[in-house]
Amino acid sequence: MKYSAMILAAGSGQRCGLGYNKLLYRFEDGETILEKSVRAFERQADCAQIVLVISEGDEEIIRSLFGNRVEYVYGGASRQDSSLNGLAAVCYDYVMIHDGARPYVSDEEIQACAKRLETCDACLLMVPAKDTIKVVEKGQVMSTLKRESLMIALTPQCFKTALIKECTQKAKRDGAVVTDDASIVEMYGDRPVEVVCGSYANIKITTPDDLK
Repeated sequence: MKYSAMILAAGSGQRCGLGYNKLLYRFEDGETILEKSVRAFERQADCAQIVLVISEGDEEIIRSLFGNRVEYVYGGASRQDSSLNGLAAVCYDYVMIHDGARPYVSDEEIQACAKRLETCDACLLMVPAKDTIKVVEKGQVMSTLKRESLMIALTPQCFKTALIKECTQKAKRDGAVVTDDASIVEMYGDRPVEVVCGSYANIKITTPDDLK
């Protein structure tokens, strides 16, 4: 089954404190964070399209990193806007949406998502929560959540393209604020979002400690 990959790379990454887009940080092997994220999908035989959502200010340097296989779209004012801009360029029936700040996604994770998409319309990589999670309000613990039912969302998050487009458009219309694409389908879709077991190594580069 052929699918599109949409990689979000339009953020500024201010929490990393680099003074530039963190996705352009180079590891010791010479590759940037973004290159590693994109290469993961370039390796997949069934990935027929790669759409890279970028900021206009980073366009020149990002275009210098990749060949003609990558398509470029400008991001928007919000994450939902960036997703909508990227989805407008998607031309296959299924899409994997990946955070460019997750350079350690494995071939096995991507292939497991592709396999699950053969039997469902929405799924995402997740790992079980290791820590105890407490609800805190105004500096006081209000409750402790049952760890057995908690999982941490990763990317890629994968959808039938028509479904995620429709749900994202509805979220934009309503001004809904969400932190990931699966949440949009949870809110506006009529089909379940299934879980694909991921790896704890698939971390998101967020702070300087993540670069060590």
